[in-house]
Amino acid sequence: MKRKILSINGNRSMSFLLQTVLSARYEIIAVSDVFGGMEQLRKDSDIELVLIDVDYSTQENWDFIQHISSSVIYQKPVIVLASERNMRTDKNMADEKVYETVMKPFSPLDLIRSIDKLMYAVKATIN
Repeated sequence: MKRKILSINGNRSMSFLLQTVLSARYEIIAVSDVFGGMEQLRKDSDIELVLIDVDYSTQENWDFIQHISSSVIYQKPVIVLASERNMRTDKNMADEKVYETVMKPFSPLDLIRSIDKLMYAVKATIN
């Protein structure tokens, strides 16, 4: 059974790209906003990673990241996609439990390597 990743992305093209690149290795659950993301986390406890694009609905996305990183129930590792590094992103990464920020444009192979590294680390801590 494939391990599950929740992808939250308001850009349809990017969402399609992520599904195309990652679906060979992982089951991708794609939603367009944090409200759909929260619903998926409530319904599916097997989700192991959240991949979120903070370029859309920025404040809502950071609020969501803060909520799941501080929640005992929904705590999941987070990889952030962002178009440009800025002080807000750096500060929020330091405040929250963000595993990594992937800057756009990105190499799909580098993204896969980052996700594989994290998923392996998560699996090792569970076993």
